[in-house]
Parts: sequence; C-alpha cells; structure tokens
Amino acid sequence: MPTPGFLPTDTIMGFTVTISGLDGTSEVDGDWETSNGGAIVLVAHEVIAEPDGRFATSSPGHKYVDTLTLRGPVTAGRKALCQWIMVAARGVDDRRTVTVREILKDGSAGKTYTYLDCFPTKYVFPSFSADSSEPLYEEVQVKPIRLELS
Repeated sequence: MPTPGFLPTDTIMGFTVTISGLDGTSEVDGDWETSNGGAIVLVAHEVIAEPDGRFATSSPGHKYVDTLTLRGPVTAGRKALCQWIMVAARGVDDRRTVTVREILKDGSAGKTYTYLDCFPTKYVFPSFSADSSEPLYEEVQVKPIRLELS
C-alpha cells in the first residue's frame, strides 16, 4: 500500500517545467527527461571550515532547498532558459521562478513544485560526435532559495 500523500510511481506519466521571468513572461517545456534534486534539506548540526582555518557550526534547524537538475534532449525551444543563462553569464542577478508540474497517466495535473528566487549555477553543453546518431543532451542546474508545494 502506498504511503499516504505519495502517488505510486506508475501513476505519473511525465512532467512539465515552466520558467517565469520577472517581466511576467513564461515558457512551458515538456521535453525534459529527468528532474533531480530540489528537495528541502534540514540540517541539525553542520560543521563549516572558515577560510582562516577556524570551524563554525550552523544553527540547529537550518534548512535550505537543494540544487535542482534538469536533463533532456536539446530542443528548438527553451528560449527562456537560453536567455536566462546568457543574462546570468553577464553577472546580472536575474532570479526567476521554476515550476515543475507532474502529469498523471489520465492527463491531469499531479503535484506542483514551485521553486522561487532561482538562479542558474551550471550548464552542461551537449557533447558532439560525428559518429553518433544519438540525441544531444543538455543539463542545467538551478539553485532555488524557496520551495512551495501544491
């Protein structure tokens, strides 16, 4: 029997990712293959090495949202993502909202994960090979500051 509040994995067909900018524009992308991370991490006690060699501890109960990683084949879309990465590469603080929405087998919407105040931290460009006919895959890592579940 499944745990209350969690759907068995066989009921989820896929997911969409929406990147929303501060200007009100948004772009929905259903071509990502995997979405990893993005969980709330609770820290009871953490030891941090300071640059001067001392050690500090974080406050009990400290929590943060882990890095969200999206991976999928390169598509003709993803203009919002490309623009966001180019702006970030120029050093502009352009935080956006990233929404991951589950799609259930019956086509209805499942859980929605809304990541707020996100900024891209890593982009992995696909590797090209003249000998391969496999699709090209790209990967992006995004650091969210807050997470809302619905």
